[in-house]
Amino acid sequence: MTAAIIGGMDRLQPHYQKTAKKAGYRLKMFTGTENSINGRLGKIDLMIIFTGKVSHSARKIAVNAARAENIPLLMCHSCGVSSLKECLENNNCPVRQAGEAGAS
Repeated sequence: MTAAIIGGMDRLQPHYQKTAKKAGYRLKMFTGTENSINGRLGKIDLMIIFTGKVSHSARKIAVNAARAENIPLLMCHSCGVSSLKECLENNNCPVRQAGEAGAS
């Protein structure tokens, strides 16, 4: 299974990768330096947006991309490794799920 992280911190990428691998996921990272993620997402099974580390416009693009492809979407304000672990293992981000938050 493949998960995509939108946001996050570049310096934590090795830790994110290790955590994802332990949870059985291959990880794609988009930390905000990319101009567009639409064409680069590919096939993913889960999208996690770390809202504290991504712009409003990037979040909106990611949410629209997830909705268009019917990809499960989790949003979490914290971008820590433990937050990622919680999202991957339980498919339940500690802060909120997109469906419950009414994200637009």
